[in-house]
Amino acid sequence: MKITPTTLTLQQFFSVGNEQFLIPPYQRRYAWGQRQQRELFDDLRLLASGDTHLLGTVLFLSETHRPGINQLELVDGQQRVTTITILMRVLARRFEHEKKEKTAQKIAELLQCEGVDEQVMPKLQLGDLDHSDYVRIMDGGDISETQNGYLSGAYQNFTLWVGQLSVDDLNAFFHKLMNSASIIRLDVGAAKDAYKLFETINNRGLRLKPTDIIKNFLLGHASSLPAGTLDKVKDDWRKLTVLLDGLDSDDFFRQWLGGKLHRKVTKTKLVADFKAYYLRHVQEAESMAEFISSTIKDDEDEDESEDVAITYEPDETTETPVKIKKIKLTMFAKALRRSAELYAELLWHQTTSAKVNRHIANLWRIKAFQAFTWLLDMFGRQSLDEKAQVRLLRALEAFMMRRHICEKRSNELETIFAGLTGIAEEGYEKAVLEILRDHTPDDDEFESAFASFPFVPAVINRARYALEMFEYQAIGHKNEYYLAEPDELELEHIIPKAADKATTKKEFGDWPSYLGEGWKAKHTKMLHRIGNMTLLADELNVVASNNPFLAKRKEYAQSNIQLTKDLVSLPHFKFRQVEDRSKAFAKQAVMLWRV
Repeated sequence: MKITPTTLTLQQFFSVGNEQFLIPPYQRRYAWGQRQQRELFDDLRLLASGDTHLLGTVLFLSETHRPGINQLELVDGQQRVTTITILMRVLARRFEHEKKEKTAQKIAELLQCEGVDEQVMPKLQLGDLDHSDYVRIMDGGDISETQNGYLSGAYQNFTLWVGQLSVDDLNAFFHKLMNSASIIRLDVGAAKDAYKLFETINNRGLRLKPTDIIKNFLLGHASSLPAGTLDKVKDDWRKLTVLLDGLDSDDFFRQWLGGKLHRKVTKTKLVADFKAYYLRHVQEAESMAEFISSTIKDDEDEDESEDVAITYEPDETTETPVKIKKIKLTMFAKALRRSAELYAELLWHQTTSAKVNRHIANLWRIKAFQAFTWLLDMFGRQSLDEKAQVRLLRALEAFMMRRHICEKRSNELETIFAGLTGIAEEGYEKAVLEILRDHTPDDDEFESAFASFPFVPAVINRARYALEMFEYQAIGHKNEYYLAEPDELELEHIIPKAADKATTKKEFGDWPSYLGEGWKAKHTKMLHRIGNMTLLADELNVVASNNPFLAKRKEYAQSNIQLTKDLVSLPHFKFRQVEDRSKAFAKQAVMLWRV
């Protein structure tokens, strides 16, 4: 491996006029937050005169320089380089404001490159998803239109911090940045060496996402194979990155792999489990002994102690005991990309079926994220039609509602759902339902728990979902229409949350007097029960009254929602009515959510 390490000041790093730093589209998006940005800024601001500051290592995949613009692929260090260029742009604008055009022009020249045709281009070019945002920021456009909040946040933060510097401090800061801060630049000529070096550099305790290590693992292996392989794998990885934009890619790999291994995969063991699966299923894996010899340090930051009892070590026996059919790396990458496409469709509930999408939206409100390990496998099966998919989704809603309401251990769910991925095609639906029923609380437990369950703000969407299902049952729903979204239809607490505040009394009447002696202790206990809730359009208004429930009744009478109109028949509404209504809903719940 030929490596050319060079320690450069930032002035030197940016000064080669015909180099452009290219962040390839398969790299992750810019993701530095305020903490990392502030640390970089303060490290330079507080640097003592005469001291130097090392900004770290950047790794380029580069060929022999030629006339014209030379694009160097930035394999490692894109977060730091992007941050530094934004800081430099902010400094240039501050110097322009201070009428120091010469210094501002000097920075502008460092942030651009130029070939023999004299066409000026940006020094740094980001990947597909971030490029337009970056250009907008660097060219002085409207940053309110940026999609990546980390990029606009960096610009706003640096603008604030640079703006607080006096002119003397500004000059000193700029000098430190360009002449006292240095970068170790590594140039590697071969792709396979670049990816192997990336793994070596980041095997020293740096906190990389498992996705980044998996990406490097795949591309590193692809780079050692015949011509064309790397380009194909890169293209599929780029598409995968776009598909998973806005989602946690680590979760995708963990849930995808859990479905392949038919067991729970934890984030701390994701990289090791992925490599082991890859080696068993990819034809060309036998040729990569050199690449897998280095050890990856997994992220040990998260606490998964609760999972110990239900997590078992990976071995060959955890997969279905059949002969493994190996596939080519290019097919593996393509299949991975297609799984990412399906995963994104499911999580964003954007499948081709409106019915399926509604049920998946319900799962989000119930808080059933663990189930997507199974759903990714289930929707990938060609043997299931839409009707079967909807039946299983309804069963899943019932399963999750019952377990959540009965407060069963949530860390068991990933093991349960991963186990469902190993079920054979023959008799699939029946087998799934049998396993779900084995782990579902019975009717008596569910009814009792539902009547007293506190639907606190953290799970308020679960209460909204429940009330909508009760409403559809009350009107004999025929799928002709659906209730409005939360921004138009509010979840109403009949006895209000802040019953004793002066503003509440002024707007809605004297609830403490109405509820009677000892109301406060009962209020804390009963406020978040389902019987104290209904649905109401936010345009309806209450007028204060000495009998606050009677004032609300007038409002409820105007509603088109049956559950809310039913309240009009009640002469009063106190804690006894909350309890009675909760118990009535609990009996309905037993029938509605049955696996």
